Amino acid sequence: MALLKKNVWLIFYILGVCATLLFASISYLKYKNISFHYQNAQENIVEIVSNATYSLFDTHERLMDIIGVSILQNEHHLYESHKIEHHARPLLDNPTLGAFGVTKPNGEFIYASTDPNPKNLQSLLSIPESRDSFLETLTNPKMTFGRTYFSPSANLWGMPLRKTLRDPQGNPVAVMTALLRSNIIYDNIISTVKNKENLIIFVVRDRDLYFQYHSQANHVNKVIYDTPLSSAFIDTVYENASKHYHLSSSTLRENERIVSFIYEDSKGEKYLTSLKFNNTYQLWVVSHTQLKTVMNDFLQTFIVYFVFYLGFGTLFFFLFKMIATAEEKRRKDLVYQATHDPLTALPNRNYLQQRVTSKIDAKEATFSLLYIDMDHFKNINDSFGHQFGDYVLIEIAHRLNAVCSKDTIVTRYGGDEFIIVAPLAEHDVLMHFAASLIEALSKPYHVHDLVFSVGASVGIALCPYHGRDLDTLLRSADIALYESKKIKNTAHIFADTMQEGFLKNIQIEQALRSAISNGELFLVYQPQVDKEGTLYGIEALARWKNPTLGMVPPDCFIPLAETVGLMPQLGKFILETACFEIKPLQECCCYDFKLSINISVRQFMEPSFYAHLLTTIEASKMSNLALTLEITENLFIEDIHYLIPLLQQIRALGIEISMDDFGTGYSSLSMLKKLPIDELKIDKSFIDGIQNDEMAQKMVQNIITIGKNFGMRILAEGVETQEQKALLLAFGCDYFQGYYFSKPLAQKELEQFLRTCF
Repeated sequence: MALLKKNVWLIFYILGVCATLLFASISYLKYKNISFHYQNAQENIVEIVSNATYSLFDTHERLMDIIGVSILQNEHHLYESHKIEHHARPLLDNPTLGAFGVTKPNGEFIYASTDPNPKNLQSLLSIPESRDSFLETLTNPKMTFGRTYFSPSANLWGMPLRKTLRDPQGNPVAVMTALLRSNIIYDNIISTVKNKENLIIFVVRDRDLYFQYHSQANHVNKVIYDTPLSSAFIDTVYENASKHYHLSSSTLRENERIVSFIYEDSKGEKYLTSLKFNNTYQLWVVSHTQLKTVMNDFLQTFIVYFVFYLGFGTLFFFLFKMIATAEEKRRKDLVYQATHDPLTALPNRNYLQQRVTSKIDAKEATFSLLYIDMDHFKNINDSFGHQFGDYVLIEIAHRLNAVCSKDTIVTRYGGDEFIIVAPLAEHDVLMHFAASLIEALSKPYHVHDLVFSVGASVGIALCPYHGRDLDTLLRSADIALYESKKIKNTAHIFADTMQEGFLKNIQIEQALRSAISNGELFLVYQPQVDKEGTLYGIEALARWKNPTLGMVPPDCFIPLAETVGLMPQLGKFILETACFEIKPLQECCCYDFKLSINISVRQFMEPSFYAHLLTTIEASKMSNLALTLEITENLFIEDIHYLIPLLQQIRALGIEISMDDFGTGYSSLSMLKKLPIDELKIDKSFIDGIQNDEMAQKMVQNIITIGKNFGMRILAEGVETQEQKALLLAFGCDYFQGYYFSKPLAQKELEQFLRTCF
């Protein structure tokens, strides 16, 4: 017996040593992971600031070129302030501009947007901060940068951009100066960055190392802009670039490569530093994070790990002392297995039935039952197998337990459905709790090297108002869930009116299942035109007329088809019908105008989609070059790793890809850069308010700028007035679609339209 005890404790000591080694290894890997996370985040910030800087300066340089040409067309305008202001209006309307002025070559002001009497202002040659850059501007044909300084007349921190106007012989006749709101511009960019309080971000002019922007500069701390950066810093940059990246100083500058390294300043403070050189404008974009911030972040995690380490060590100690109670533990395990889900370790249906029944029998206070169903989860199992789906389900269980309090019952009801019983009854509290659940469950799931995004829909029922037994409560919550599934990622509390809508949707679903075979579905086509009003293409749109239900709106049956799995069948009908109906019209018109067809998430996820597309094109003799497939931003929350190769394969055939409803979904600039997109469609919701809503105008301008920067053409849908078209033309939109040009037309009407108008 003594020998047995000795061996048991020997095993304990061996396990203790192994656990200690494992703890040390995990801690080290965690530190490396945190360090990499900070570096990666910091490099992303540098890239964002660098791209924003280039876009900002490029835009203003182009505007100043245009204004300069406009002013020089009539030399007399150069001496009339109101004429200069008229020419400069596009620049003055830009919210990033703080002030604009035009001076003589000797620095005296001819015009200043901040002072009606420009003669009151000092000559730029007499101001130390502006003298050097002003003289450089007179000899430089390009736009130059002045030192950032505080302008009392404009009452702002400004970064001067200067451009010389020259006569036909090349002699300077005037100098334009645009004073950008540098701190406000960059602060707005940085304000969206997570953990921005830990960052020091600055932009430095290469030729003299003066700061163009510094995140720590303000009205009190003005000295930053008066003192250049130490040249020792740049020497350190070149040294680390050579040592860690094998880059020479010239290669680093020419390739605009982002580099990161540990930097120690003259005070001995260490920083994690990331930077990039902008070769176009000769600027350094730099981001610092104090190294002690990274260490503090690691120490917080380390303490948690250490607590777990001690906890598990203590647990094992007591487990070894409790060997005698092993049989009792085994019995409890059997009970646990009977009442818990083996995959997620959450309570199962049996446990839910027992607890809810006991609550009802005990006549406890009002409680709520939340029925959770995961959106888009089926795609994971269908595309990657149930093993990946199981990993996601386990993570879902972890997140539910993290959000819910101890007095809440969390159960896995089956598949990707979960039931929560919570002691909540107030409407606002319940909706807030449901929103927190949806937020937690909608965050990305990382499984091996893949990232999955799913959503969650929630239906809520209250006991005893919506049922006095579990089955009735579940039925009420399920009806509320059905309402939530219509738009996904939302929550609804059961109401009596939902029952009628639920039955109505069941009726529509049953009718939709036979709509194609009964010939109830048909297509209409809406023309798309270019800037001159010439036909560019058409978009195919599905319509449904049922003998009983009448005309069913697309926004009613399309989402329903997605939900009940009918979208692949409906999508095949749309693709085949559109190709076979439009090809004869193209032959009649003697040219292959574009045919745009919307492709749903479900269609793309079908293994046979690509083969069916090729078969349809071949059978209809439709030209690949005349076909455009429209996809939505939401398509890419399904699985971008699966979809990008498929899109590239389709595009290689000559078929173009259009992103529909851009700006309303989840796209990021980094994702947009990866996608093989030829066309961006601006959503109708932005066009509706473009005449009176300044924010809508800015959004449309940004979308157009983004698309142009990526070499894409821009198409605006929902154009209904001449004013909307005029604004879009001014913003640089390429193509248009909407009732201003034509309503959606049936095939015969479209043929007549083509013969009449084109």
